[in-house]
Order: sequence, then structure tokens, then C-alpha cells
Amino acid sequence: MNRRLLVALAVVSLAGTASASAEVLLTGFGGVAFSGATERSRGTYGGSIGFLGSVVGFETEFATTPDFFGSSSESGAFTDNDVVTLMGNFIVATPGHVRLYGTVGGGLMKTRLADPGRFFSIDSNDFGINVGGGVMAFFGEHFGLRGDVRYFRDLQDADPDGNFDLDFGNVDYWRAVGGITLKF
Repeated sequence: MNRRLLVALAVVSLAGTASASAEVLLTGFGGVAFSGATERSRGTYGGSIGFLGSVVGFETEFATTPDFFGSSSESGAFTDNDVVTLMGNFIVATPGHVRLYGTVGGGLMKTRLADPGRFFSIDSNDFGINVGGGVMAFFGEHFGLRGDVRYFRDLQDADPDGNFDLDFGNVDYWRAVGGITLKF
């Protein structure tokens, strides 16, 4: 058998086992985006819904970072600018009430940047990736706190002829957030 097929079967069987006893996790979070394409730390916030079994799981996450490239009062050059992400992530976590986890995923990374007169404007929808890890600590059956650090990077089409060829884009940053998690 092909090695890729064996790996795919293993992942599907693990995901199927995890979903039979999966917990639903709803998390609201806030924190900072820093380094990379942003000049200084910027506030970021969002939320996620996840399904986590004893070890593996999946989550969908939405986050926004307003004034990612600087506020109009700082530079006077840009008014509307932000980075918005909608990502799907795989999670691998330790079992227990305190769970260390790693996550990797990809999805939409939307970048908006405009000057006050709208002469110069960028509004791009690119594929983005993220990788990171953190900790979840549950205090009781349904309430917990969560914190993580992730690296985000956009990918852009490097082949104008329409062939599939992705390359690193211009937007990358780190994000550190904390939040409240409700478990069902």
C-alpha cells in the first residue's frame, strides 16, 4: 500500500474515534498580534468552536486585528486597515483537566489597507496558514481558561499562468491570546 494512503487511513480512524467521545469547545479570546508585518503590537480578538476527543480534534476559528498596519492617528497615511482570519485547525492535546496542545491549520487570510482618499487600496483574500500551541485548564465540568501563541502567514499564487504554485506572501505575524472556554 501507498504510504500516503496508510497515513490518511490512520488520521481518519483517529478522528472517527475522537469524534465518538468529542467535547464541544466554545472559546472567546483577546490578545495581541505582534512582530512580522505589523510595526508594533496590535489588539486582536475573536472566537472558535472546536471538537476535541481524548487526544485529537478540530476547530474553526475567526479573528480580527484592526489597525494591523497602523492607525490613522499614528501615520496619517491609512484609515481602514485590518487582517481578518478564518481558519480550520487540527489539534493534538494531552488528556486531563489541564491540556497542553499543538495546532496547525489553514484558511482565509483577508488583508485590507486603504489611504484616506481611497487612491491606494489593497483588499486581498489569500490562503493563510498557522501553527502554534497552548494550554487549556478546566475548572469544573463546563468552564475553563485557554491561552495560546500562533504564527500566521499568508500564501499567494506564485504562478500567473494558473498552475498551482504557492509561495509565501507579504503578511506574517505572531499572535498571543487568552480566553474563556465553555465545554459541552
